[in-house]
Order: sequence, then C-alpha cells, then structure tokens
Amino acid sequence: MIADLRHMSGAGNTFLVGHLLHDPQADITAADIRDLIANHPRYDGLPIEGALLLRTIEGHTFTADYYNPDGSHGMMCGNGSRCIVRYAVDHDARPQDGRLDFTLNGAAYHAMLAPDHRIAITFGAPAAEQTHPAASLADVDVDAWYVNVNSDHVVIDGPLDPRRPVVAALRHHPVFPHGVNVNMVEIAAPDRLRLATFERGVEAVTGACGTGAIATAITMWRRGLTHDHVTILPPSGRPLEVQIHHQADRVTSITLIGDATYDEPGVHLP
Repeated sequence: MIADLRHMSGAGNTFLVGHLLHDPQADITAADIRDLIANHPRYDGLPIEGALLLRTIEGHTFTADYYNPDGSHGMMCGNGSRCIVRYAVDHDARPQDGRLDFTLNGAAYHAMLAPDHRIAITFGAPAAEQTHPAASLADVDVDAWYVNVNSDHVVIDGPLDPRRPVVAALRHHPVFPHGVNVNMVEIAAPDRLRLATFERGVEAVTGACGTGAIATAITMWRRGLTHDHVTILPPSGRPLEVQIHHQADRVTSITLIGDATYDEPGVHLP
C-alpha cells in the first residue's frame, strides 16, 4: 500500500517518507505508523522523528499527511513539510515558477524552491499567542510564551537542558489540553538563536523543529530581543532561517527556510 519509502531529514529532523499515490484514500492508523517506523530503522541508528505520506499530485499541487512517531496526527511539521515538497517534486509534481501549493494534514501552504536547493515554506499568521508569566501556571517558575502555528508550542529561556523539571511540567500542563512542544532558547546574537525543542509525540529533544523555530522567532521578536529575520541553530547544527512578515506588530505571514535531504541517496527501502 505505502510505496517508495525513503529516509529523509530537514535541518537534521529525521523522517520516513513514502507515498499512497496508487491508493490515496487509504486509511492509515496510528498502529500502521508505529509499525512502519519500527520496521524501517535508519542506517545510522538515529531515531525516526516523524513520518510523511504523499497522497495526491496534480500539476503544481499535492496533498500529504504528517504523523508523529507515536502515530498521532493533525499537526504541522515545518521541517517535514520541506522533505515532502522535495519528495513530491521527485514524484512528478511540477512547480510553477519555482512554487508548489500543497495541503498537509488538511491545512494549505505554499513552497518556493530556492536556487541553492533550500526550500522556503510560507505560513499564515499564528492562530494564537499567549503569555504566561512566571508562577501563573502551576509548577512553572519561569515566563512561558505560547504560540500556535498549526502546532502547539511554548517558548522558555535556556539553558537548553530537557532534564529541567519545568520542561516536563509544561509538556503535559493541563492548560494545554492537546499537550505542547517545549522550546528552550538562548541568544547568540540579535539575528542568531540557539534552540532545543522537546517534541510532543517524540518525547525527546529532536535534531531540529521547524514550527518550534517559528514560534521561538516570533516570541523573541515580540520581546524586542531579536530582528524579524533570524537564523536558528538547532542541535543538529544545520541552520534554519525564519523571516517574520508584519505590519507594525501584527504578523501577516512567516517564511521558514532550510534544507531537505535524502539520507541514503539512491537507496529505496523495501
């Protein structure tokens, strides 16, 4: 049913990618995703941090789904979206002037293919933003900023240590009924941030997180600590760029730019 499985990564965020072009209406369960990941380990032993399935292609448009490794579904994945764009092009999606329009987990986005082989994904304005001052949430003794970019994130200042008790307190805090990703950030320069994201559904710090990079860039810009165009340095060391488009303090859209690579060139998994 699922064909042409490949290992890919976006900025060091690792994925298993395949297609359902011959059966686009196939019902994929959480158990299917867990089995898929368990049965196709990476050659380098790194964990697989998500799965993407391409369902349909029509000219410069396509549809796809993203799943966390526990099989949960419905959220956006910024790094995974770049991987599925590259994969779709390699399966005959045809960009118009470098642009592809796509739907991921039911939400619409567009991508631009850059001359340097990076991919830019455009997001709409955040669906929600909230500030939670220190001690306003039970068991949370630091300021926390919530940003929803079709994936739920909170941002806190560093250190970048997932063993901090506040990370677990926020990850499962009842104020976030769907759970939340926790981003720990440090400022390297006004246009450069270091970031570690403890991801929901992975339950660990991942090599990178695209939507976490966006949430963090917005938070730090609103705090007046960074520019509206910043470079994010994730644990993988493979940088992401975030450009915030705005009118005064109103965010109108966000662009996420980064790489998307096949990790086993020329090898198609069984």
